[in-house]
Amino acid sequence: MNKTYNSLKQENSLYLRSHSKNPVNWFSWNEEILNKAKKEKIPIILSIGYSSCHWCHVMEKESFMDKEIAEIMNYHFINIKVDREERPDIDKIYMESIQTMGINGGWPLNIFLTPNQKPFYGGTYFDKKNWKNLLISVSNAYKNNKKEIEKSATNFTKSLKKSEIDKYNLTKTNEKINKNYFDNIIENLKSKFDKVNGGLIGSPKFPMPSIWEFLINFLYFFNDKKIKNHLSLTLNKISKGGIYDQIEGGFCRYSVDEKWKIPHFEKMLYDNGQLLNLYSNFYKITNDNYYKRILYETTEWLKNNMIDPNGGFYSSIDADSEGEEGKYYKWKYDEFFKEVGKDYKMFGDYYGVNTNEDESTLNRKYDDSSFVKKWKINKKEFFKKLDKLKFKLIKKRNKKEKPVIDKKIISSWNGLTLIGLLNTYEATNDDKFLKIAKNNISFIRKSLIKNNKLLHSYDTHIEGFFDDYSIIIKSFIKYHEVTQEIEYIKIAKKLMDISIQKFYSKKEKFFYYSSKNSNKLIAKKIEIFDNVIPSSNSIMAENLIKISKIFDESEYFKISENMLLNVIKICKQEHSFLSNWLNVLLNYRIGYNEIILTGKNTKDSIRKINLKYSNNKVILASEKKNNMKLLRGKLFTKKINMYLCKNKVCQLPVNSMSELNKLIEKNNILN
Repeated sequence: MNKTYNSLKQENSLYLRSHSKNPVNWFSWNEEILNKAKKEKIPIILSIGYSSCHWCHVMEKESFMDKEIAEIMNYHFINIKVDREERPDIDKIYMESIQTMGINGGWPLNIFLTPNQKPFYGGTYFDKKNWKNLLISVSNAYKNNKKEIEKSATNFTKSLKKSEIDKYNLTKTNEKINKNYFDNIIENLKSKFDKVNGGLIGSPKFPMPSIWEFLINFLYFFNDKKIKNHLSLTLNKISKGGIYDQIEGGFCRYSVDEKWKIPHFEKMLYDNGQLLNLYSNFYKITNDNYYKRILYETTEWLKNNMIDPNGGFYSSIDADSEGEEGKYYKWKYDEFFKEVGKDYKMFGDYYGVNTNEDESTLNRKYDDSSFVKKWKINKKEFFKKLDKLKFKLIKKRNKKEKPVIDKKIISSWNGLTLIGLLNTYEATNDDKFLKIAKNNISFIRKSLIKNNKLLHSYDTHIEGFFDDYSIIIKSFIKYHEVTQEIEYIKIAKKLMDISIQKFYSKKEKFFYYSSKNSNKLIAKKIEIFDNVIPSSNSIMAENLIKISKIFDESEYFKISENMLLNVIKICKQEHSFLSNWLNVLLNYRIGYNEIILTGKNTKDSIRKINLKYSNNKVILASEKKNNMKLLRGKLFTKKINMYLCKNKVCQLPVNSMSELNKLIEKNNILN
């Protein structure tokens, strides 16, 4: 394969197209090229990345644009490029293979495969010298020690093929999930708290929203002051650090240091959708207007940068611009103070910009109340000056070359953002958030659900993976909870039935990540552990319970209950990576409150119910009789009737929010 041929120009993926000018003979992952590797017995280099990945850009410039290196790759290997956002199924398998080899995972992910796609070596970023040496070493090893390499690759593949159920011993136990079970987990989590900087001890620091969502839920039920204080510290530190864009809003992917100060500058949709949800939940608990401000700023950033004209959300914004990571976001000392003018000392202090650094990423070490007290300035006057300064800084920043936006629209990430927007609407009672959510769900319904299947992303023919289905179902359940538009809960149920048909394994009692109809890869995976996004099986476990309650369908509940009872033991051992399972287990153990509203003005009552934090509820409301099973036998009168039901037993209706809240409080007991 010595000729120069690059087949990526026609690809949908921005990441793949960006490699189309490399002298490397890149191919996309497809049957034709995989068959060619088998037929010609040529080993494969599989290189996985995504468009906003900084180190992917670095490796491309250093190695994949180098003609000498390209020649080695083209002569000795078949070279396949994969966008991990487009094919997360491939990424998950080969990321696990690297970890099985004892190598830390990350992107770019570069793996050497046998001609039949079995992994035998790999790693993440390699600098030019090391990559060149590795190519020569692997090529020689494959020629001279093919049998040993094939044997090693077969062993790695056996490990990949091993069922997650067997690997992690996911079976039912006799252990009770009582208060003591959760207390032990909470105490273990507390021992990992970074009591100075918030979050968990160590660096780099990822926000990991599902951990804090679990702790908010625990706080709601048990009012643990230490947890509340740490949540406050964590959310404050994140939103005051460089990981949060202090002038335009929106969160970067992670912080490379333990203080949230120096970010890895790419901005991902899935982080921002989940953090909207997290901050809105904590705002519901605290009513602290500081968190409300973060919600407005982040949504404004989404509106200005991430929305397709049809209502979908783009996937990410690059870390780099002008060939440098974070250049768009950093401020040179002179540049910043020129914009600030006479208040340079005050705002230099506010944003952590000082003469000791050539460039700064804006950070805040003070809360606003203590800052205005320190500088002896009226709070209103300070915010007026701050708004003017932000306007000037944004105007100045907009003259720079902007980082590239990857306009891929991914179903699951849109679902996470839709949930965050709906929760923000509930928390603030501001219709502007609902309007954006309505546009988004309309887009999902019209453009991502086609011919009884969910697409993984817009403008592709790739069917959704299990996380796409589970998260979109969750977002449609949430939309129904907020608006009571019955058609959306019916679509959620339909997608649920499709998911059971296409992904559920009766033998394993969990859902596979890839559809039974999808192209065969070397292993079929079941996603159990949370990453930055919670595991798809844990999300579906809650979906199944909620839809079972709304439609009175016990079969859904049985599937969920089996999943939950099988993770009790591992949740205790690996709670940091199973926090969303713990969240669902806690709700399952306490029980889901079925809130049924009939009569007049149900919309106003729904708003009041959703204004308060409550994670273990389903709501069904109607002003007129219809054919929903839960509404049978309920009163329809001129006044509002509020029923609280649990496990198919309903209490007598009440007519006021205060009475309903008392009933809910009595029901939220864990023995």
